[in-house]
Amino acid sequence: MSAKSITQEIQPELYKDDISTLEVVEPVDAGKLAALKAMNQAKQMEQRMSAKIVAKRERSLNFGIVGSGQAGSHLAEVFYGLGYEAVVINTASSDLRHIKVPDTNKLLLEYGLGGSAKSLAFGQEAAENHKEKIVQLVNEKLLSSQVNVLCLSLGGGSGAGSCEVLVDVLTDTNKPLIVLTILPMETDDTLTKSNALETLAKLTDMARNKKIANLIVVDNAKIESIHHNVSQMEFFSVANNAIVEPLDAFNTFSTLPSPVKALDSMEFAKLLLDGEGLTTYGEMTVSDYKEDTSIAKAVIENLNSNLLAGGFDLKDAKYVGIVIAANAKVWKEIPSSSINYAMALVGDLCNQPKGIFKGIYEVEIPENVVKVYSMFSGLSLPANRVEQLKKDAKLQMQISKDKDDRRSLSLNLDTGTNDTVSAAQKLKEKIQSKTSQLGKLTNNVIQDRRK
Repeated sequence: MSAKSITQEIQPELYKDDISTLEVVEPVDAGKLAALKAMNQAKQMEQRMSAKIVAKRERSLNFGIVGSGQAGSHLAEVFYGLGYEAVVINTASSDLRHIKVPDTNKLLLEYGLGGSAKSLAFGQEAAENHKEKIVQLVNEKLLSSQVNVLCLSLGGGSGAGSCEVLVDVLTDTNKPLIVLTILPMETDDTLTKSNALETLAKLTDMARNKKIANLIVVDNAKIESIHHNVSQMEFFSVANNAIVEPLDAFNTFSTLPSPVKALDSMEFAKLLLDGEGLTTYGEMTVSDYKEDTSIAKAVIENLNSNLLAGGFDLKDAKYVGIVIAANAKVWKEIPSSSINYAMALVGDLCNQPKGIFKGIYEVEIPENVVKVYSMFSGLSLPANRVEQLKKDAKLQMQISKDKDDRRSLSLNLDTGTNDTVSAAQKLKEKIQSKTSQLGKLTNNVIQDRRK
């Protein structure tokens, strides 16, 4: 039977409204309606977050992220946005308020007036006083993590000050611990640079004693030079993404198949957890890739300038990881010898490390470019950068001391009399006063009152 014939059989009377049967509709309460809408929005948000958790990308290692202090919390926020489990800790409620993780994943270390004013001792005391709550938060929210990552700025009070307590808590979970740290910017103040040196010394000692599996050092001064065109308001957002995304790229690519060579999950774990030193990493984009030495030349020109910390001697590297990715069109235009030249050059730059792990991937990206991600682990301290920090801190501390001295002098009111002469004169006057007739009377009166 056709749709037309079905329609024709329907009686028109069925479409007529029977006004007599209509119910009287009560007016809608605006407040109740608003509450229902809010409930609906909350439910939708909950469903979206649940879907986000279910739809996690496959990764080699399940990181559990702990962000301490303002900078560490913002890094944890980026990790959480990528699907990782993350908690954030701070002494200032204002710094926690705008971090985009669930409130149940936030811990305010209530201590003093709020905040730490860049005092390492204050940050440490706050963490020690809340250690049980920190343990509970980590155990509840990072239960399924395989490797924990502690994110903090080396120069702050809350993050750097709490690091020893947090390292103790996280090592007690018996999971490998990575500490992701940020060196200060060139324009940061004396206290920040001094804190950074003190905290870096503690963390390198922990790395040497194998209390932490890896110490990743990134440098805001270096990131600032790489992204020098970014506005002040956008800088830290750009910097945080630049810090997190290469690490996530290695963690993700190492789960993917490759028709040529994959950097597999075990290789990534060895690169990240067996370096027995410091780690730095970065990424670069190669637009000119058609010559067989183009990628190798790009590595020469851009490798050090695109790493997220300077001053490292890459010849100290124990392991090197290189991931090279491009779309299908680009791979058709890259000579087969290009990768060989690039990898040979990396081996030479790093003085033939114990292991070079490479991954070659075809990815669906719209840009016709080659993406190169590099990671170097087992490094020594970035000597040049540390020496510069020491020099800056010492110079600025001397300037601060000079200011204190001048301030102290300026608060010392000079009466215009010689102190020695003035003291002698006062003693003479005191003796004369006692031997005077009035003085004798006064002395006698005092003696009589004491009887």
